[in-house]
Amino acid sequence: MPKPDSLTQRRQRIARAVLRHAHTHPEWGQARVAHALQDKGLKISPAGVRWIWQRHHLETATKRAAALKKLGTNQLTAHQRAALARIAARRGGALDGNAPGMTRAYLLDIAVREFSQKGFSRTSIRDIARAAGIQPGSMYHHFASKDDLFIAAHSAGMREVARLMEAAPARSDDPWERLEIAFTVHIRHLISGNDLTAWTGASLFLFESPEVQRQLRAVRDRFEAVYRRLIADLPLPPGIDRSLLRLQLLGALNWTRTWYRPGKRDATEIAAHLVKVLREPLEKV
Repeated sequence: MPKPDSLTQRRQRIARAVLRHAHTHPEWGQARVAHALQDKGLKISPAGVRWIWQRHHLETATKRAAALKKLGTNQLTAHQRAALARIAARRGGALDGNAPGMTRAYLLDIAVREFSQKGFSRTSIRDIARAAGIQPGSMYHHFASKDDLFIAAHSAGMREVARLMEAAPARSDDPWERLEIAFTVHIRHLISGNDLTAWTGASLFLFESPEVQRQLRAVRDRFEAVYRRLIADLPLPPGIDRSLLRLQLLGALNWTRTWYRPGKRDATEIAAHLVKVLREPLEKV
């Protein structure tokens, strides 16, 4: 009977699997890789995937694509070439490195990382330009001001989670199960460890400026509309204020990014518990 793997062997096996995914699916984010490996019985969190990537200088899609391109086009599969094309499209076509700092998407990545590490108020346009390796004046070719940069970063994060949320509930016809699926997707997004995700959650109430709030309203409304539809479909007893319930649930979900620690409950378990706590008392009313 074979002996069980030691802890070191398991870690090595997981690391090899993470690096293999960086090679076969360079466009995948850390959360998607973690979920794929979990489905194969390999226990790792999105933060764990990112840690392994960082050790091998593969923590961004651009770096994974650059590492893959070194193999030469003739050695790549059609799937890999398509993945590189998708990454290039997202990054403004700058994977060859001629002027990566001059693409809007690249600058957004750098800005979000700086905001996440230092805080918005303590980060200047000069700081972001220095981190990107360009002159401060070049930043203004893409962003009129730091507020404009904030709006672009926050909107990008909200659009991403809204896109995921819109697709997820279609997997079920049961309203409670649909809500649980949406919770799971939302929580996975919050705990992914991605800089953009962390910044989007942390910056929800950063600005009180009516003009900034006006520019953010459309993308936030798209996200909240998903929950409006899900909660409207729930078989709730009379007298339940569905609008207030939606706001309370959003508050509870967004707080997850503050208290969550990897290695304990995963997103699926947290979502199931939240739906259970919500559903059982309401069904007794």
